[in-house]
Amino acid sequence: MFGIPLIIIISSIVMGIYFPSYGKEISPIIPILQSILIFLSTIKVDFKIYKKYAELLKPFLLGFFTCYTFIPILFFLVGLFLLKIDIINFPLFVGIIITGVVPLAAGSTLVWSKELGGKVEITLLLIVTTILASPIITPTYIYLFLKDEISVNTERMFIEMALIIFIPVLISILVKNKLKKNLNSNISFLVMGIIIYIAVSKSVERLDLVKGYLFNSILLSLVFIIITLLFLALTSNILKLNNEEKESIFIPSFFKNISLAIIVVSFFEPEVVFFPVVYYIIEQLFSPLYYEIKNKNLLVNYLK
Repeated sequence: MFGIPLIIIISSIVMGIYFPSYGKEISPIIPILQSILIFLSTIKVDFKIYKKYAELLKPFLLGFFTCYTFIPILFFLVGLFLLKIDIINFPLFVGIIITGVVPLAAGSTLVWSKELGGKVEITLLLIVTTILASPIITPTYIYLFLKDEISVNTERMFIEMALIIFIPVLISILVKNKLKKNLNSNISFLVMGIIIYIAVSKSVERLDLVKGYLFNSILLSLVFIIITLLFLALTSNILKLNNEEKESIFIPSFFKNISLAIIVVSFFEPEVVFFPVVYYIIEQLFSPLYYEIKNKNLLVNYLK
């Protein structure tokens, strides 16, 4: 279950570290690559799911609240505490915030939802809605969390994110019937790999500022994911969601859109990208682990 995504991620990081020059040269194409990812994520989406939103409302609202309220505040408060006691530095803190405030990822998220027996309509609704809302929500959070520390051009961030997201969504709607059956699902992972390669290439010269925090970043990513799952386990039981509804939002809840995070990173120092990339690797590793635990019925009763 680890498969192609992880191979692409590791290869991209290794290339970024040992062959950074070409990655820097092609870095201006990152917005185009992100638009391609958004297009590939939405080309297979049937937007008619919004017509039956009432049937999906309870799990959808829990997933949306987790993505855009619980996780951003959790990441900010924990990051701020660790910054104050000198366990992390400021670039890492900014990377943690950016990771927490970007929307949910598509692609493999849908695969996991289906593999775990989730209701894919709920997952789709959640992913599409968080992505479409992100040009407003993401810059707003970054402004609120960082306005006293650094100057952030949130207007420009909103415009760039809106263009990167809404144009490919519109194109995907227009060409959906012609292309959706002919697209290989691994294309999105390849595009993501190029984005990670560029991101690592741009930051490798200043990697010494954050590489000492690798263990802390790995541990922190795991803690964030586990706390998120425990929060969802508790609240989904309170809301009396069934297993299908739970699995629709459990993995999607912590699968953050790291390619969009890398776009946002362009407004800051290159080393800020360190935590989003580490988090992306951990979320890709954690999901197969969660899948195996669920299949073997270990800890399932506790999480359910």
